[in-house]
Amino acid sequence: MKVSPEIILPSQNFLKERTVKFILDCLFSDRLDDLPPTPLVRKDDHGRLVAIDGHNLIAVRRHREEDIEVIVAETAQDGLPPTSEGNITRNQELAEKFDAVLEEQKKVAAESIESFDDLIAKYPELFA
Repeated sequence: MKVSPEIILPSQNFLKERTVKFILDCLFSDRLDDLPPTPLVRKDDHGRLVAIDGHNLIAVRRHREEDIEVIVAETAQDGLPPTSEGNITRNQELAEKFDAVLEEQKKVAAESIESFDDLIAKYPELFA
């Protein structure tokens, strides 16, 4: 499903400098196949999308004002196709985070990180 990153809520209060730079480099050099996997999100009790993973990619797409493809997980077992060891491992990690991200989203919102715009504003040097 393709959505605007501005409607996705972050569940972490940090971005990784190296990852953001790598994503920007991939986009500028048209190496789209090298981008990180499609982010996984879930809905909260109000139907809002909360990021489970892919925060760096979501932030870059938001900064560039581009829509982003996401996978909407409805259960802890949803995830990427188990076509590689990496996907299998990632799905296990995501299953562990599925319930926790709702509480994490509330914690980061209490730190005034209520959107990806807020997360980007915390790291202006990454997007200069």
